[in-house]
Amino acid sequence: MEEEHEHEEESPIKRFLKRTYIIIIALFLIVLLIVNTNAGYHLISLFNGKIISSTLQEDYSFDLKFGGKVFFKENIYEILREIYIKNQKAEFKACLTGYKEDNNYIVTGLYTPKIYAQDVFSVTSQICNNETIISLHSHPPFRCIFSEQDITSYNRFKQINEDAIIALMCDVDRLSFFGYERAL
Repeated sequence: MEEEHEHEEESPIKRFLKRTYIIIIALFLIVLLIVNTNAGYHLISLFNGKIISSTLQEDYSFDLKFGGKVFFKENIYEILREIYIKNQKAEFKACLTGYKEDNNYIVTGLYTPKIYAQDVFSVTSQICNNETIISLHSHPPFRCIFSEQDITSYNRFKQINEDAIIALMCDVDRLSFFGYERAL
């Protein structure tokens, strides 16, 4: 009888630890389930995109992750923002012109090349000319990671202008850049 009585009266600390242990294991299993599903892939992609992208600063600039900045003339960025807002149902392409000074890219103009096909996940267009310092296209909101096709296109574009970089616009005030670490 004594053994039965001791077993029934668990200390509050032991009960708390058991509950905590069960909750931690349950949360871990839920995280594993989410990560191994399509939803998990998208959550990780959103999180990674936020880490690698930059947000617009008050001086109309974006920080490059390995030093330097991309500066926009205010009116040029406003035009780019309007293009992004108008193209929410499909990706778009824009060629940003200007110049590179030290580790900084100064954007003074933009043009949109001829677009052959576009949908929510891709855009096929004429390649930007050699005056272009940033070849930019959009992705759906908060999808700020470059695809394998984006990198292939960048490598082709790099042959036209070796100082050029590429950018993804993934929100009205968020861009992701690729190629500048090689250009510095």
